[in-house]
Amino acid sequence: MKNHCVHLRAKGLWLVIPFMLMLTACTPPAHMVLKQDNFDIKTVKPNDGKAALIIARTTSFGGAINFHTYIEQNIIGVTQGKSCFVKNDIEPGVKYLIARTESLEEAKINFEPNHIYYVQQSPRMGWWVARVTMTPMSLEQLLSEIGSNGCTLYEMDIKDMADNLTNDEYKEAVTDYERELTEGHHKDFTDYKGFAVK
Repeated sequence: MKNHCVHLRAKGLWLVIPFMLMLTACTPPAHMVLKQDNFDIKTVKPNDGKAALIIARTTSFGGAINFHTYIEQNIIGVTQGKSCFVKNDIEPGVKYLIARTESLEEAKINFEPNHIYYVQQSPRMGWWVARVTMTPMSLEQLLSEIGSNGCTLYEMDIKDMADNLTNDEYKEAVTDYERELTEGHHKDFTDYKGFAVK
């Protein structure tokens, strides 16, 4: 009888998991609102004299976890599940791109005027929640990862803005990045130049 009850509880758990996944797939990322379904990233252009950045998460794995994303200390968007957001008014110059979940993940990009930058966020295993990996890509590479239906585009909810990084969090991110750079990491971003608008 005891084994039968354990079996029924385990069976019930397997019924709950798909339901929970379905709920997380229907909710927007924290601090974001839906802007457009089936968004075509080929349509993105930077504002005149600025740079554009497309952040896309192309898998539902780790879908319940929000990836908060910052340029320097300033929040620019959040991804959850398969989603994307666009920032098309970035001031040119060298800036840190930082993603936060259980830990901080960093990159450094020299944003040039009238250029577009494509970055994929991918979840990886962490101690308590998924961690994030950022990968620079070309338009074609990111389109291939997104698939033919485009991405679900979100934008910041001005009524529910997320906090920026604290001074301590930002200092930790920069220190970690620069240390890892001396250890031979982040070469993909070091060589990444973005793409001039045609």
